[in-house]
Amino acid sequence: MIAAIYARKSTEQKVSTENLSVTQQEEGAREFAAAKGWTVGYVFAEPKEISGAEFGNRPAFQRLMATLPKPPFQVLIVREQSRLGRESAETAYVIKQLAQAGVEIFGYSKGKSLTPKNWLEKAMSAMQSAADEAHREASSEQVHAAHTRLHKQGHVVGGRVFGYHNRVIFHGEDRDGNPLRSHVELEVNPDEAAVVVRIFEMYDSGLGLKRIAKQLTRDGSPAPKHFRRTDGLAPVVGWGPSTVRAVLYRETYRGVRLWNRTRKKDSYGAWAPTDRPESEWLEAPSPRIITDALWRRVQSRRAATEGRALRFEDGRMLGGPRKDGVNNLLVGMATCGLCGGGLIVESGGKKRGRRPEYICHRRRANGACTNRLHISVADLNEAVLAAVEAHALTKEAIEQVILLTERDDAQEQHAALLRERMEISKQIDRLVVAVATAGDVVSLATKLRELEARRSAIDRNVVGLRPVPRLAPKVIDTRLAEWRRLLRQSPTQGRAVLQRIIQGRITFTPLKRGEGYTFTAPTRFDKLFSGIVAPKPAFIPEGGGPEFGLEDTFDGDYGRLLEIALDGWCARRDLNPRPTGSKPAALSS
Repeated sequence: MIAAIYARKSTEQKVSTENLSVTQQEEGAREFAAAKGWTVGYVFAEPKEISGAEFGNRPAFQRLMATLPKPPFQVLIVREQSRLGRESAETAYVIKQLAQAGVEIFGYSKGKSLTPKNWLEKAMSAMQSAADEAHREASSEQVHAAHTRLHKQGHVVGGRVFGYHNRVIFHGEDRDGNPLRSHVELEVNPDEAAVVVRIFEMYDSGLGLKRIAKQLTRDGSPAPKHFRRTDGLAPVVGWGPSTVRAVLYRETYRGVRLWNRTRKKDSYGAWAPTDRPESEWLEAPSPRIITDALWRRVQSRRAATEGRALRFEDGRMLGGPRKDGVNNLLVGMATCGLCGGGLIVESGGKKRGRRPEYICHRRRANGACTNRLHISVADLNEAVLAAVEAHALTKEAIEQVILLTERDDAQEQHAALLRERMEISKQIDRLVVAVATAGDVVSLATKLRELEARRSAIDRNVVGLRPVPRLAPKVIDTRLAEWRRLLRQSPTQGRAVLQRIIQGRITFTPLKRGEGYTFTAPTRFDKLFSGIVAPKPAFIPEGGGPEFGLEDTFDGDYGRLLEIALDGWCARRDLNPRPTGSKPAALSS
């Protein structure tokens, strides 16, 4: 029999008398499996200490549950039931899901099954889950009480704060002569504290958050350490407006450290920060970095600045986009090829006619990216739409997208039928046992015949599921025409079509000479569409000319485009910039 092991070292074990590591739990589970004669084929181990009330952010647990409804093992070994979770309702449902998938759970600490077989065992399992939840709540209360005591004594109970460093204080020694950790104290970091003072002074002088962030990043000033991003992108280097704003809000710099202002988890133990009443806040002194006078001036200006923001009756900020539509086609779908940040829209300078332009967000926010390129929203949108129409909105491509979509629907229908059949088979097995025990009871026999008929119907439907046939040309032409119409009807409609075709984001990489972008994006049918976009030269008239059209600016080499445009411009004025008999260069696609 194939067995799987699930091991988790939770945060509640910090205050427990027995603190087993994940490795120790795995060793105990393997010994139990060997004694039973089982083969361990899978191990699911949580690498971090995570609360037992959390179920959605446990990677190993999610991989375990992803094997359902047909797991490749028949037995799951844990140390005890609390390893699965410490929230009674969720834990009971997890046990039920595993049992319905044919997996029996064993706890090696007591050597018995944890999967209930009748109502009495279900009640005992529920009581055990409630006891585990009570242990979690008691552990949380103990930790909160310990942190409260440390805070009142002026010790650090949180993480790192920019401008300070945490100094560990040791007191006494253990029996082996090693120093014992007593508590943590907050000390001023001179280099970082100087940056904090500079931020307050720059804001007090009238500079905005964005200007301050750019200046600090340009000067290479020390910045807070960034957490590793979960989306795989590189973290922003330097300062950003939101980071500067967080510094201006932190009261620790004025010598007051507030704690217990928020409750991190709800009554079910899930991560859901909420504000506590002000009467529960706790205050303690901290090393001062900012004077009271400077603090009051900054907070006064901040309140005045934020007070000018207006909202509509529905809660929208004045000037903010509505949630039921989009104003810019590519915002949220366009990525800078140099830094990985997004492209955003802002109005260009007066010399460029105050037109909306796409720019790199990280360049605009704090100057961390070297991408200085500003491209007109209309030009960039048209380049992408033209490339999509040329490379993706073809009959063959549309057929593949539709086939993939319909094939996904067929696979989902097939999986749903198999899940229903498995559930019906389990009900039939239970009814067969009931009939054998109680005799041919009419109601049981009738229900059994109904289930068997439904199972036969499912078998016929599963057999009848055929691969999606090749679509008729008329269907493809109709869908192609509809998608082309929607693509340019509005930003909202166009984005819907792009999201149906594109898989991921569009990457825009500046050309070496900085006059335009090359862009690529993967599509749903494992191909790429690509193109080039560059600003139209000022001397080219609106509508182009016989040798040069507006569409050429979106799919050709920039230098050759200029040559063709110059030839056309000279020809209209009876000039001859080229040797006699030479021909304009052809556009490359």
